[in-house]
Amino acid sequence: MNKQTLNFFQQMLALVRAKEWWSYKLAPVLGTAYAIAATSNISLISLGSTFLFIVIALAIGASYASVINNLCDREEDRISGKANYFIGRSNLFSALVTIACIVPGLIGSGLLIQIPLALSVYIGNWLLFTIYSLPPIRLKNRGFWGVLAIAVGESLVPQIFAVILVAHNTGKSLSIVWLITIAIWAFASGLRSILWHQIFDCENDRRAGINTFAVNNSTQTLQRLGKWVVFPAEFGSLTVILLISHNIFVWAFLGFYLVTEWLRHYFWQLDIVIVKPTENHRLFLFEYYDVFYPLGFLCLTSWRNPVNLIILGIHLLFYYQRLWFWIKDFWGLLRWDIPTLLQKDI
Repeated sequence: MNKQTLNFFQQMLALVRAKEWWSYKLAPVLGTAYAIAATSNISLISLGSTFLFIVIALAIGASYASVINNLCDREEDRISGKANYFIGRSNLFSALVTIACIVPGLIGSGLLIQIPLALSVYIGNWLLFTIYSLPPIRLKNRGFWGVLAIAVGESLVPQIFAVILVAHNTGKSLSIVWLITIAIWAFASGLRSILWHQIFDCENDRRAGINTFAVNNSTQTLQRLGKWVVFPAEFGSLTVILLISHNIFVWAFLGFYLVTEWLRHYFWQLDIVIVKPTENHRLFLFEYYDVFYPLGFLCLTSWRNPVNLIILGIHLLFYYQRLWFWIKDFWGLLRWDIPTLLQKDI
């Protein structure tokens, strides 16, 4: 790939804000898809095309959501000084980028005709992204409705979409306990994520005149909602998912993750927060969701059947960056900070 082609590819990724959703939003969805296959003792290799379709279909939808949001936010972002790659672009360019998202979305929808429930969920998600950003409805500008729309559109619906496709292509029905707990966890984690984001972006939204939930309410209100209502539901449902999965790997990885976060807090003074951001903080559990949650089920299936290492390798090829980030942090803590502390004690 020459430099010019690489530069074009990077610009396209920037236009659709891929860094904001590629790992953080799609990897946990794949984790649930792997979990369903693992608990049903189904080879991941047999579902390779299903996993690929899930990623492509959701990536197209996420690209559309980013594009339509940026297009509708151009004036607000200009006022607040936020980066927006569509500011100053021609209407023709904006139209072509939008069409470039919609056409693949229509193709993906056509491939779902034989699965009406999945098709309905997928189209519904596109409609939700549209009314979230586009006037006159523009849920983004309608307080708590905007929070609900993001929690549903970015977290709940993608998880349910993956569940439907995997269940359909394996011919096995999912237990009601699995379905309910995944739905609660996905909705609650999505809700906590958008509450954090709105608190973080509150001043920009206020300057731009965007009527978000955070703008209309105090930070303390959002923090209490996230800490005492949303997070308990999220953590409780996650615990149930891990318990009924009978998977030692997800528990071991949870331990690794918690130890790493504690060490980051102890040695690097990083605040581990539930909702409210600080100057130097990390949002609790989200690294576990997009790194260790899918890896736990990939390891389980690979332990049972080594051929599934192929899927594990492909997953790492697509999502190596977040894992590498954790490895560098953990290695730095083990190599420098912990030995330094021990030497001081001696």
